[in-house]
Amino acid sequence: MTSDLLAPLDLAFWNIESERHPMHLGALGIFTADSPGAARRAAELLAARSGSVPGLRLRIRDALLPFGGAVRAPAADFDAAHHVQLACVARDFQAAAGALMERPLDRTRPPWEAHVLPGADDTSFAVLFKFHHALADGLRALTLAAGLMDPLPDPPSRARKAPPEPAQPPERTGLRLPA
Repeated sequence: MTSDLLAPLDLAFWNIESERHPMHLGALGIFTADSPGAARRAAELLAARSGSVPGLRLRIRDALLPFGGAVRAPAADFDAAHHVQLACVARDFQAAAGALMERPLDRTRPPWEAHVLPGADDTSFAVLFKFHHALADGLRALTLAAGLMDPLPDPPSRARKAPPEPAQPPERTGLRLPA
């Protein structure tokens, strides 16, 4: 993966950020599981998947040219443990997410975080994704989060003419299509 020059708007988001005015966006998903310990398993799964999503391995660094520019470049020292965190038990997911959104992202690493917030009942949990706007706008952030949450299978080979046969025949429902 090569370096990618930041567009002027992304560069502006990167440069105008301050501790009191972070320039990241977030998304909060709330989940319910059938068994206890789901939050820990979710955090482990997100950490394991994060290394295979190329956009999440990019950090932002200054560029020599153009003067004052910056690039998205691969982080050779990427470590998922710096980005995926299992938080303390949260009684109010929105309040906990709000407190986490107030904190700026670490600008020396790829600028994103995923916080897994266990619920008090040990079966519900929430996942807060934070992405710096210079790394991803709203749609790209959702695409990156989807890469962690629900990775797509490899696309089928173009040489394949017919779809693969199902593992077992579909269940008969007794419904008939009109002729």
